Amino acid sequence: MEHRIGSVEDVRREGCRIVDVDGRPVGVISVGEEFYAIHDRCPHMGASMCAGSMGGTFVAAGAHQLVYGMDDQVIRCPWHGWEFDLGTGRSLLEPERVGLKTYRVTQEDGDVVLHT
Repeated sequence: MEHRIGSVEDVRREGCRIVDVDGRPVGVISVGEEFYAIHDRCPHMGASMCAGSMGGTFVAAGAHQLVYGMDDQVIRCPWHGWEFDLGTGRSLLEPERVGLKTYRVTQEDGDVVLHT
C-alpha cells in the first residue's frame, strides 16, 4: 500500500514527519537526498524516535581502536540513548535481538511516498 506523505521540500524542511499508518506511528526522516521510514517508538520504553538525535557513532577500526563513523546513519532514542542503524532499523548494541521496523520510501512526482 502507498501513502503519500507530502512534498519532498516540506518533508526535507521538517527533517522528520510522523504519520499514522494503520494505527502505528511511522517517522519519515530526511537525510541529505535520502528518505528513511521507521516505526517511531523505541522498543525499550516507547519514546518517539523522531524526538531523538541523528548522527554517527564510534565503530571498531581494529583491535582496541574506535573511530567515528556512520555519520547521519544513526538515530538515537531521546530517553536513554539507544542507537539504531537508520537503514536497517537494527540496534547497534544488539542487532540480532532488537530493532525498529523499517519501511521503503520513494520519491514520485515531487512527493515522498511511504510503502507498507
